[in-house]
Amino acid sequence: MITCIVLAAGESKRFDGNKLLFEIKPNVTVIEFLLKSIIASKVDRTIVVLGHEADLVSKMVLRLNDASLQTVVNPDYRIGGMSSSVRQGVEEVLDSHAIIITPADIPFIPSKVFNQLIAYYYNHNPRLIIPIYQNQKGHPILISSELFSHVRKISEEKRGMKEIITRFSEDIVFVPTESPEILQDVDKYEDLIKLKSILKTKEKNLI
Repeated sequence: MITCIVLAAGESKRFDGNKLLFEIKPNVTVIEFLLKSIIASKVDRTIVVLGHEADLVSKMVLRLNDASLQTVVNPDYRIGGMSSSVRQGVEEVLDSHAIIITPADIPFIPSKVFNQLIAYYYNHNPRLIIPIYQNQKGHPILISSELFSHVRKISEEKRGMKEIITRFSEDIVFVPTESPEILQDVDKYEDLIKLKSILKTKEKNLI
């Protein structure tokens, strides 16, 4: 089983409002856009880790009405940071062969990228996979169950997932993609406007 852990607990401190709840297209919020892509992929199960405005974000998850989606609340998201959300997610999915971790504010990751990582994992069984676009590292990251015990101990004080990536750097496989979307996050409101513009262009090209 491959489980995706979506980190959706943050407070969006540099954004005026909860960025995950903003519509990236009519009636589709940032969080929903990403989850639709994951649902369309070969991911078996998705755990959305909630924290800030958990009730509101949970409503967006439930609106998709998909049995593969589950939510869990991280009560320590304010003091424990992203590391605590990763740990919370992993504790829920210890039966997985591997996990795919992605922040919720990188909404345009295509299904094909998730599928690329999954296919590579099943064919080669590496411990860590990181996708790249034009030699730039992006998201999501795939982690084999061999490393779960280490991921369960990460903390912000120890640099979170960066500690894992540094410690097991020799195990990392960088998988090239043709998807610049793996680099496109929503940090500020200006980023959202840019991504909405990119989406309109892509949709026009599909017509």
